[in-house]
Amino acid sequence: MSICGIDMGTTNLKVALFDDANRMIWIKSVPTPRIEDRFGVATDVRKLVEMVEDLVIEGWAETGRRGPILAISTAGVGEDGVYVGENLEPIAYSIPWFDMRASAEATELAQSDAATPSAGIEMEPTRTAALWLWTSKIMPETSRQADRWLCLTDYPLAKWAKKDFVSDTLASRTGCFNPTTREWIEPLLRESRAPALPHVVSAGTVIGTMKSERLLSSGAVDANTLLVAGGHDHPVAAHAIHKLAADARVDSMGTANVIYGDAPRFETTAFDPQIAFTASIEGPEKVGCLGVFEFTGAVNKFSGGMEAIRREMALPKISGTPGDPALSRFATERHLLEWATFNARRMLEKLERYGVPEGPVYATGGWSRSRALLELRASIFGREIYVPEERELSVLGAALFAAEATGQKATFDTSVSIIEPDSAWMTVYGDLYGQFLEHRN
Repeated sequence: MSICGIDMGTTNLKVALFDDANRMIWIKSVPTPRIEDRFGVATDVRKLVEMVEDLVIEGWAETGRRGPILAISTAGVGEDGVYVGENLEPIAYSIPWFDMRASAEATELAQSDAATPSAGIEMEPTRTAALWLWTSKIMPETSRQADRWLCLTDYPLAKWAKKDFVSDTLASRTGCFNPTTREWIEPLLRESRAPALPHVVSAGTVIGTMKSERLLSSGAVDANTLLVAGGHDHPVAAHAIHKLAADARVDSMGTANVIYGDAPRFETTAFDPQIAFTASIEGPEKVGCLGVFEFTGAVNKFSGGMEAIRREMALPKISGTPGDPALSRFATERHLLEWATFNARRMLEKLERYGVPEGPVYATGGWSRSRALLELRASIFGREIYVPEERELSVLGAALFAAEATGQKATFDTSVSIIEPDSAWMTVYGDLYGQFLEHRN
């Protein structure tokens, strides 16, 4: 018997299987399938689901076909969604969150009378609401034909269960959801010409059981396989880390650098340009606080590009010494990494302002494999950084929700490394961080 976690990421699609002790026994990653529509990049949702099913079947076969999978849950991108018909079949491609085609619509919504800080998140081109408004203008036939809209991360579960829903942490990313009351903001839905939306559920909710004929006929699942709501990948990864340290703050270093922590529930009364507020993955008594810095986007502005950054982070220690006050320019690879980490420290401090406990900082994501980068970050943060040996925390977090739904204990074991600051660097960076804040202001 096994549990399945799925991570539907921006860059890669991952499927992993875990045993009854929540130990990973199989994982495979493939590039997230993209196509070009007449406006830019898009996702063929049918192809995406087919790939997910292929991986589920492959993993089950390669781990010995030892009985059907007990439960499946998903984590993944926040804003991507799909318009579906009455049978939950897609009627259009999905637009990825990083596509900027809805820039004018985002500005229109941000300047409308419906805009409200109770959404907890500023209206930007990446928000689903802007894409709803864009679709209604540019592809009105899609809006007319759609029975409803589903989040892409939730979609495989909804299709397999033949039951629609949206996970609360994903509802928050639309820009039309109140993370405190956990209700849709009706004036914003009307202003964005939102399609019909499914009911909202919390992570860990059992949506239903498996009804996919293809998966059932493969033997990888049976009619009792539970389909369990997960949610936005960063909070889901934080849920796994919270099993190691309940008050942990998460420094997730991937395509985007995300700082995440949970605060006691409060009303969102003003927008914060650095922090978005979201339904907490840990339940209604908390509010998730999520800061995002587009790390890859910043790297691509640097003349050396990603390859130069990769070479730097592969070194045993970041080259050079701290001390350049020209923080507004990417003079060297080191300066870019410093600048990105100063932003991350600022977001960590913002979390504390909103009531997130000053707990340990745990690093995850692809860039957390660079010890040199982690030492730099620890030196700028002025504190040690904890690094779990288990790095695939989004799929693990999803699997933990699935395991708990079957009655298993949602715990796991992994060793944790501690990266200490360089004491000499930490002293210099204490002064430079003050210069950074002055520059930002």
